[in-house]
Amino acid sequence: MRLNTPFLMVLVIGLAVTGGAASADGGIGYRQVADMLYEQALANRTVYTKEIIQRLTVDHQVLHASEDYMKTNGLPLPAQMFRASSEELLGATDTFWLSLRAVDPINLASGPITPVEEEGLRFVLDNPSERFYAQEKDLSGRQSYVAVYPDVATAQACVSCHNGHPSSPRRDFKLGDVMGGIVIRLFIDEE
Repeated sequence: MRLNTPFLMVLVIGLAVTGGAASADGGIGYRQVADMLYEQALANRTVYTKEIIQRLTVDHQVLHASEDYMKTNGLPLPAQMFRASSEELLGATDTFWLSLRAVDPINLASGPITPVEEEGLRFVLDNPSERFYAQEKDLSGRQSYVAVYPDVATAQACVSCHNGHPSSPRRDFKLGDVMGGIVIRLFIDEE
């Protein structure tokens, strides 16, 4: 497997974003843009989890990953890699952001921050094969299109880490379980 795509690289050339599915002028709707961002984020998250964390730290034990990766010269956990990439995006654009959140997170800073996020996270928890879409004003008052996607345990390393973490509110995860959600927020320009 070639790993030549930088984590969360998103290439958007000349896309006119609109509120609907597709506009008369050929623009792409918010849902489709959110879905594309999600697919890219999910692919990168899955590759990192399976090819780096599971294979190199669990299966072959040639590297280690931990919450204190900076102090231990290890690798960041998948959630930490996702968060670092999201923070990098925040510095590059103010048109969208994405985050990894959960109704009952290990890290309390990763809980829902708006009622719509909480509703979406509960929805994907109860409906693991579905996606949640809504609009709301975020905490800063900016109109947003919000999409929430299930974050599923794709490797035993995820399950073991979450079930064994001292701060975990839940210790019965299995492969394929929804552990939280990927939240994508597209900011809507109000004219």
